[in-house]
Amino acid sequence: MYDCRVLRKMRDGVAGFDRRVWFLLGAMLVFRFGQGLYYPFSAIYFHNVLGIPLSLVGVGLACLAMASVASGLAAGPLTDRYGRKPVMLTSLTGSAATFLAFAHVEDLAGYLAVSVAAGLFGSTTMFDASRNAMVADVTLRGRRSRAYGLVRVGGNVGWALGPMVAGFVSAAGSSGRIYPLLFTGTATLTMIVMFSVAVGVRESLPVARGSARSSRPFSGLGEALSDRSLLILLASGVLLFYVFTQDWQALPVYAKNFVGVPDGRIGVFLGANGLMVIMLQIPISHLIDRTSKIGALLAGAVLFAASSATLLLTESFLGILVAFAGFFTLAKMVLDVAGNTLAADLAPVKLRGTYLALFETCFSLSYRMSPIVAGTLLQARSRL
Repeated sequence: MYDCRVLRKMRDGVAGFDRRVWFLLGAMLVFRFGQGLYYPFSAIYFHNVLGIPLSLVGVGLACLAMASVASGLAAGPLTDRYGRKPVMLTSLTGSAATFLAFAHVEDLAGYLAVSVAAGLFGSTTMFDASRNAMVADVTLRGRRSRAYGLVRVGGNVGWALGPMVAGFVSAAGSSGRIYPLLFTGTATLTMIVMFSVAVGVRESLPVARGSARSSRPFSGLGEALSDRSLLILLASGVLLFYVFTQDWQALPVYAKNFVGVPDGRIGVFLGANGLMVIMLQIPISHLIDRTSKIGALLAGAVLFAASSATLLLTESFLGILVAFAGFFTLAKMVLDVAGNTLAADLAPVKLRGTYLALFETCFSLSYRMSPIVAGTLLQARSRL
């Protein structure tokens, strides 16, 4: 009886969303599955196969993130001026092209060049900002956390499957040959998502009231950055995303090269991250809708701290699993949903895309710093 009530409450919590929310759930599943074939093992490939030092792998990730900051700052005003859908399509097309280019990288120069191109033309920040703006457009204020959580579940089904598939495939074949094939698969799946969005998604940009939209699309950045509440949210977001990006990028290399975890098991703990989201994201999002978004972000910070402390105290696969699939995953569930919901609630309708893009840029800023630090530290430890 209790289980039935819980299931009924979960069903009622996600019922009645706009069709575009459900479409984006499916699109995110495929998109994140494709990314899951690339990101967890890219650092391993560039370092272990191509021989690029870990510190320089971190520089490439930082170049990508730095370029993503620029494209992310542009994405918000552009999505407010020209619509959510054109920005999504531009980002997906650029993402597919650069993933394919990564499959053909042969040296450090090529790796750095493609990293910059990926940040400028295929930035995940651009896609996520425009997608989140569309979700906010078509969802009532009191239900946005659940809508963001629902779309995130779709993405994490992909994250659960992608690293697992990539891990088992790489473990079954020659790493030097398998990894570029995985990257090509990422590009192909991204193109499928692009065509699906082009055909199946209707624009959601709210109609301007009272006066026409500004002929200067970037004028809204100054107005947004004068909002003190938004600035506090952005500063908090940079700190929290720093913890996330450092663990996400460095942990696969740390697990493989220092703890001795094989590729297949790396795929397991990365995939377990997605499975936890599938099980818990909707109830957590429902709770966030009913409570303080600021309090939720504080709880997320405590969970990130618990994850880092666990990694400090253990050097085993089980410890990594608890830290990453447990505390770390819970923290990221809270951060993504509460942060985007708070940004959307703070935003005037005409600047909704800009506010959400600025919050997504927190990820890019953190991504710029953390890989260099993590790569340098891992490189230093490998010499001991």
